[in-house]
Amino acid sequence: MSKKTFGILLLSGAVIAFILFLSSRRLKEKQAADGYIARIEQWRMETNEFFRRSEKSPLTDEQKEKFTGLSYFPIDPKYRIKAKFVKNTREQIVEINITDGSMREYYVYGWAEFRLDGKKLRLTVYKPAKEDSEYFFIPFYDETSADITYGGGRYVEPETIENDKIVIDFNLAYNPYCAFNHNYRCPIPPRENRLEVPILAGEKIPEFMHQEEG
Repeated sequence: MSKKTFGILLLSGAVIAFILFLSSRRLKEKQAADGYIARIEQWRMETNEFFRRSEKSPLTDEQKEKFTGLSYFPIDPKYRIKAKFVKNTREQIVEINITDGSMREYYVYGWAEFRLDGKKLRLTVYKPAKEDSEYFFIPFYDETSADITYGGGRYVEPETIENDKIVIDFNLAYNPYCAFNHNYRCPIPPRENRLEVPILAGEKIPEFMHQEEG
């Protein structure tokens, strides 16, 4: 075998190996994406069942009879954000407005900083001041609020907070119970958590509520 032929075979083998590597990588990425979408779909199904059947559902018995499921944007992995987390170095307590006109105290736990659609964004992460728990939540408005999504804003809970990293999945963003039943008292997102981009992920204005009003 000539050196030229050997070189061609060697190059062909390298190309084939690279193609196989890319194919394997794409398969793994597709499997990961499929698994992610299945997990969100399962969560949505379980949430619908909770709304339809649970005694702790925010829906009245009359609403449950008309309930056909919550309304969501299509699942988009783009909106699972891996952000920088800046922890608040002091014990800062603020009062957040509640829908009934009262105030409720929350710790300012820290800030999530990230880029989306070319814009640098920042959200404050809160923790209830009167609860001994590791519950964190982010109330927010975005450019879809009062149009495609609930006018009173939405909530999202961080998926993880570790050191200087935080994962926020807006595909899991949900409406406060006030969107369904005005008897509930819900925190109103503070002004600093107003995002100047549309978050086309998570829960929309519930369609069955429009049907109810009609």
